[in-house]
Amino acid sequence: MTPNKVRILDHEGASARIKRMAFEIYERNYLESEVILIGIDIRGAYLASQLYRHLKEEANFELKLGKASLDRIERQGKLGNINVDFSIELSSLMGKVVVLVDDVLYSGNTMLHVVTPILAALPKKIETAVLIDRGHRNMPIYPNYVGMELATTLQQHVSVEISESTPLIETFLQ
Repeated sequence: MTPNKVRILDHEGASARIKRMAFEIYERNYLESEVILIGIDIRGAYLASQLYRHLKEEANFELKLGKASLDRIERQGKLGNINVDFSIELSSLMGKVVVLVDDVLYSGNTMLHVVTPILAALPKKIETAVLIDRGHRNMPIYPNYVGMELATTLQQHVSVEISESTPLIETFLQ
């Protein structure tokens, strides 16, 4: 660990929070016929798969897992368009409960880019789940399920490191 890097959540702590989030998702949606978890990029997809694993043990509804990948296009050193690719057909979301999953929620920009095309599919409802909520929103995006709220400065960075081979989830503040 580098001197400027502080561990704020170890594997056991992260796993316990993910398990609790899965139970919360179940509690709010136990009457639904289907829930679709969509992880954002690599870390969000891994966290969605962990939620899926816990939900599969308890849930009486059909459960599907998908991924949203963002392609950030830079023009002249500035962020331009953001394209979102889904591993699931958006038309299959109509009338369903969708839970977007990401590792860290900061400004809300990433979630907003993912939720925009999902809205066109007319889901029954869209919920959000994040392991770490940093606050500092620029967009009207707020999490329904939070592993940990963390008060940070604008200059600090939160990184979630995931190793699927161990499996290991750790969160650091820099």
